[in-house]
Amino acid sequence: MEFTFMDLMKRFWKYSWTIVLAMVVFAAAGLTYAKSAKTITNYSATRLVLVAKNNTGVKDPNSRFSADKSLLATYQKLGQDDSIVSEVQNELPYKLTKQEIISAITIDSPSDTLMLSFKAMGSTPYKAKTLANVYADVFSTQAPKLYPDMQAPELLAKASGSDVTRSGMKSTKKLTVFGAIAGMVVSMFIILLTGIRRNYLLAKKQG
Repeated sequence: MEFTFMDLMKRFWKYSWTIVLAMVVFAAAGLTYAKSAKTITNYSATRLVLVAKNNTGVKDPNSRFSADKSLLATYQKLGQDDSIVSEVQNELPYKLTKQEIISAITIDSPSDTLMLSFKAMGSTPYKAKTLANVYADVFSTQAPKLYPDMQAPELLAKASGSDVTRSGMKSTKKLTVFGAIAGMVVSMFIILLTGIRRNYLLAKKQG
């Protein structure tokens, strides 16, 4: 005895109330989870450091710029060296583990510049800007020791403010919709399986 597509559609229609109920239950669960989830507010602060050699008297400034820019990736790697992270840990006025420092700092280079950007994340504006400033300070003194041919970094203005960024907040609308879809999929799958089993048992009984 075959279980046709029409049989499946009839079965879905017969148990449509089950599908609707599952969608409501799962949607409510998603909504409840979204509302109970904590909002994590983080703060970020950035300090820039210029790393460029003096172009005075240079015959081809463009070549010098290109050469300096090619080294920025190396300087970024230096910024992640354990000796620098350890020194930052010692200099900070509050406690952070090395892993927390590494996770909280992002070092990159703004496009078309010879600068490094030290972006720090923190649970308060004070912690964010303090970490950004301390990290940049330590880098400017320690990096040339690790790479003697490096031009002495020039610290730009200290990080004094911070931008608020929110993360970890679950979207209420998305989770509710996701819950409803999940409820529909799960209920339809169960209805399909029970229909196949019922059809199998009938065929076995008749044969």
